[in-house]
This record gives sequence, C-alpha cells and structure tokens, in this order.
Amino acid sequence: MVLNRPTDPAMYCFSCRIFLREEKFKNKTAWKTVDIDTWRSAIGKIKEHASTEAHMMSMVRWNIYSKKALQAAFDTLDIQGKATQEKERQRNREILTRLIDISLYLARQRQAFRGDVELSSSANQGNFIELVKTLAQYDSVMKLHLDAVQEKQASMKRPQVSLLSNRSQNDIIMSLGTFIRRKIQNEIKEAQIFSILLDETTDVSHKEQVSFVVRYVSDMEIKECFLQVCTLESTTGKELENVVISLLQDNGLDLKNIRGQGYDGAANMSGMYKGLQSRICAHDEKALYVHCQAHCLNLVLVESAKSSVHFVTFFSLVEKLYVFCTSSTKRHTAFLKCQQSLYPGQRVVELQKLSDTRWSCRERSLKALNKVLKALIKLLTDISESDPPDTAAGDATMYLRAIDVEFLLCLEITTTVFQVTGVASDALQQKDLDVSTAYTVTDGVLDTVKNLRSEEEFKTIFQKAIEKAEDAGMNIPTVPPGHGRKRKVPARYLHSATAAQDSRTFQTVEEFYRAKVYFMFLDTITEGLNRRFKVDGTMPTGKILQSFQSLTVHDNWVGTPNTEAVQAIKTL
Repeated sequence: MVLNRPTDPAMYCFSCRIFLREEKFKNKTAWKTVDIDTWRSAIGKIKEHASTEAHMMSMVRWNIYSKKALQAAFDTLDIQGKATQEKERQRNREILTRLIDISLYLARQRQAFRGDVELSSSANQGNFIELVKTLAQYDSVMKLHLDAVQEKQASMKRPQVSLLSNRSQNDIIMSLGTFIRRKIQNEIKEAQIFSILLDETTDVSHKEQVSFVVRYVSDMEIKECFLQVCTLESTTGKELENVVISLLQDNGLDLKNIRGQGYDGAANMSGMYKGLQSRICAHDEKALYVHCQAHCLNLVLVESAKSSVHFVTFFSLVEKLYVFCTSSTKRHTAFLKCQQSLYPGQRVVELQKLSDTRWSCRERSLKALNKVLKALIKLLTDISESDPPDTAAGDATMYLRAIDVEFLLCLEITTTVFQVTGVASDALQQKDLDVSTAYTVTDGVLDTVKNLRSEEEFKTIFQKAIEKAEDAGMNIPTVPPGHGRKRKVPARYLHSATAAQDSRTFQTVEEFYRAKVYFMFLDTITEGLNRRFKVDGTMPTGKILQSFQSLTVHDNWVGTPNTEAVQAIKTL
C-alpha cells in the first residue's frame, strides 16, 4: 500500500513503514521518494520496491498481523456473544423456575390452570396467568419478562415465545408428571416388590375409568403413590387384566414382583375364577388379594340399613327432611331461628346430607338430626299451621306425621350403633394401621354389637325414644304394628336368631320393636361382620393373615412361644 500526503510530496510504503524495523533495511525499505513530479517516474519506483526482500518481509508480517487482529476481533465477538447467550439462558431459567413453582402450587392446591377467557383484556385470565401477574408485582425477573412479552405482543403480529401460553403450561405439567413418575418408578424398583390398588369410577361424561395406585416400602416407610388413570372399554376381568399388564409395562414394572392386590368386592374384581385377582394370581400366586377393611365395614352398614322395611323408610325420610330444610333459603333461615329460640346461647347445627357411598359418615348426619330434632319438629309444625298457608305446608304436614315413635326409635338405634362403627371406620383408614390392629378393631365392633343385643340395652334405647315422643306430644302406640296379621320372613333371615321369633305373637309394642327392628338390625350387622371379616384359613391370603394375627398376640409369646406362634412363623 502506497501512502501520499498532500502536505508532503513524498510517497511511503505502509507495510514497510509500520512492520519493518530491522537496522539493515533502514536505508532501503521504508522508502521515501522525494520530489516526484509525476506518477510516471513513481510507478517504476513502486514496482522496484515491491520486488525487494524488505517489502516482501513487511507484507508477510502485515498478513500475519491482520489475521491475528481479525481472529482477536472474532474471539472478542464470540466471547461477547456467548456471554449474552449465557445471560439470556440464565434469565430464562429463572423465569422457568418461577413458572414451575407456580405450577407446583396450583397442583398441590388442586386448582385449575386455565381460565374461561384468557385474553389480555379479560378481568380473569385463569389461575396460572393471574399468579404470574401477582408475582410480577414483587419480583423484578417476572416483571421484566411480563413487560417484554406485553411489548412484543403489542408491536408484532406473529405470536412470540412467552412461556405463558396454554401449550407451555401443558409442557410444564407433562414434564413435572414425567419427573414425579420416574422418581416413583425408581423407588418401586429399589423396593423390588409392591402391591397394586385399583378402583373403578364413572366420570361426568359417563366413561368408565380405573385409577392405578402402587403401594411399596421405601426407606422403611410405607408409601401409596398414584400413577395413572385410564379409560376402560369394558369392565370384565379379562379387560381389567389387560389394563393392569399394560400399566405395569408402561411404568417399567414386573408383574412377577406383585405381592398384594387391593380392590373392591365386585365380582369382576374379586371373583375367584374370572375376577381380576384370580387372573393376576394365575401369573404369580404370591400376589395375594385383600379386600379393603374399611370398605367391608361400609358394606356391612349398607346391608344393615336394608335389614327391614322400617330402616329403609327411616333413611328415606331422613334424606327428605334434609332436602326440605336446605333446598329453600326461607325454610333454612326459619330452621336456624327455631334452634336459636329452643336452644338459646348454643351453636346452631346444620343438617348433613346422607352419604351414598361412605356410610360411616352417616353417624355425623344422624347425630346432628338427633340433636336438633325438637327444632325440626317445631319448624314443620309452624309451616303446616301457617296462615296464610305456606306452599310447603302439605309436605310439612306429611313429614310431621311420618315422625312417629318408630322413626324416633330407629334414630336412637342407628345413632347408637353408628357411633361405634364410625370410630372403627376412622381407625381402619389410618395410614399406620397394621393387620393386628385391624382385626382388633373389627373384633371390638363385633363384641360391642353383641353386647348391645340384650333386652336391657334395648329397653334403655326404647325409653329414650318414648320420652322424646311424649315431649313432642306424639301419640304412643299401645298395639304392635301389624297386630293380627303375620308377615313372611325373608329367606336371607331364616338362619338368624330372629327367625325363631317370627312365629311369636307380640303382646307389647316394646316386644315387637325389640324383635322385628332392633334385634334384626344387630343380627344383620353381626352376620355381615362374621362373613366379611372372618379369615378363611384354607386360602393363601387367609393363612398369612392368620399368621400375622397369631404373631401379634402377646399371650402367644409369654415364656416359650406356643405351637400356634411357631406354626405362624413357618407359614410366613
């Protein structure tokens, strides 16, 4: 490169002047031609200089320097670019961490993520977006991100990546689910053996679904973890077997490692030949089936409520009274005022709906009804005698007539018995319950019910019902219901102790209700407890349960272990 300055009538070689410093080239290289009047004479000098050793050396140095300088510039840009990328990556991680925490919060609280209308102009964009906006008020990271997203959305027509869209929410949920599922799978594989729990239900779209829960031990702690819900095409034992095998394969679990099965008592689940439990046992006989003890107790109570027409009528009326008092704001307010006038200074009690599936919860419903029965009768009386007549006067009169001595007696009986079974049901649902305690609880219920089956206990209950009837001004019957006609005993009760009493002629109302209502109710519960909780020692599950029960009996280990305890150890 030749440089020429207007103030200096000389020309210089840039490369030689800058990159050539050797002493030997001092007078030859950084050449300087003075008093060059024309370019014609300069061209020859330039060509001559370009072929000199000094110039070629300077050009080499210039090229080397240029490459180094260019590489240094590129390196600087690369470092700056990587720093910018890392900064952006770190910022995105901070944003994503906050979004994950928001998702975990909504999941723990069982809250919906999406909103009905998620437009920016909407007053409520859904729980997820609203939590992001709330957090942005106190967190600079989320505030900057939310401002940037809103700015881009306002200035650009094409959608931008915001990590707040419904797709991003679904991706976060799926990622969290995958992470949790893998953690559970790893814990199960470390435990090696496990039990499976399945339950069927129908959703709002009338699709049959089954939930899949695995029970295992991790770090000496019993865990029950939900893994999946799947839709069923049918509910046969074969279909359920295919579903279980598919679920195990999807979660990387081996069917041979199942040691327990827990289902309800439906035939497709518990059937000995074509039920799910028998089909799983066909793969491995060590997969023992156990019916949920709390569910068994619930079924016993369901059967007891159908023990006679008296209790069927009673529970139907209890439900109708609840609907009558709570379906109208006017009647509900009047009911509360009746309580305040009859029980001044006491806390008002709300009637509770009878649970169709959890019969153990009916104890609280019956207890509440028993406590405010006087206020309920006053409400029905006020409505039936209202002037001008209330639109519900007809129903109130009908219910008022239905609340008689028989109703009060059934209320006293069920309140007394369900109080015992309610405590037992709560105990059977404890997480730390063991086999020994479960049988102790059920044996305690059975003993209590047997003790209640006496003339003395019934006399006490009957007297309470009579006193309440007299206090309410009811007529006390003097002749047993159905006097003069004989009812045929249902076949399912022919084996019970009450069957022998059906040929009797009852002289008093008390005798009739003791035999036909009270004893029949208790006998149904006793028979159900014996049938559902009695361990069959001939079956594999029964042998193991009997062995556990024997090992936990203190008397079997006093001094030298007895034969029963030794045999239990051998069985296990």
